Amino acid sequence: MTHFDKALQYVRDNHRWSDAEEQVALERINAFRCDISSAYPSIADEINDLMEEYGQDNDLPEGWWYELADTDEVFINL
Repeated sequence: MTHFDKALQYVRDNHRWSDAEEQVALERINAFRCDISSAYPSIADEINDLMEEYGQDNDLPEGWWYELADTDEVFINL
């Protein structure tokens, strides 16, 4: 399992948004064809924070995951 896969699991295990908030975000993304940052900024911020937290805990450089995915790709992969 790669660091990215482990980080996705870390986000799954530690996020604080509800299923209802996630559903609203998905509905907004589909209705307005926008990204997660526009659809539900607090979810996007939490994804960024958790991905960075995982990186810090595993001695990875800041922004390490941006080479692999953006916030939208992380959200969709959850």
